[in-house]
Amino acid sequence: MASSRNPIRPIAAFSALLLSVVLAGCDPVDEIQPEERRAVNLGLNVDVAEIELGNFLIVTPGAGETARLMGSLLNPTESEVEVTFSDSDDEVTVTLLPGQQYAFQENATFFETADEPPGARTQIEVSADGDSTVADVPVRDGSLDWLEPYIPPAE
Repeated sequence: MASSRNPIRPIAAFSALLLSVVLAGCDPVDEIQPEERRAVNLGLNVDVAEIELGNFLIVTPGAGETARLMGSLLNPTESEVEVTFSDSDDEVTVTLLPGQQYAFQENATFFETADEPPGARTQIEVSADGDSTVADVPVRDGSLDWLEPYIPPAE
């Protein structure tokens, strides 16, 4: 006697069961609330005068080695502004045009030496438009893949 079972029905039933299992953990009540959402970054966010410095950190192969500044600057003003970065033995200045966003990843800027080893924090003074602040900046190395291309060569 020939069977009249439809082979599609068991597949459809299994698919529906699998979908319900997958969706069981998707409860919209457990969503992250908007006020709890924020970008995760490795660096420090600093404001000096009206200049915004985002995700600021330095990368170096080691203490006493060349260190590259990383992060971004934003000049929301309608004036040109000079921003100076200094540690115990180095100083560099970046000139920002009105409304300019400046990315250190695209504009290689270096200190001759890092004061601290990777994994530590270092004190960097950031000055702009007659205002200054001392930032406790993270020091990183190439252990994170995305930072590896920015590590200055060891001397």
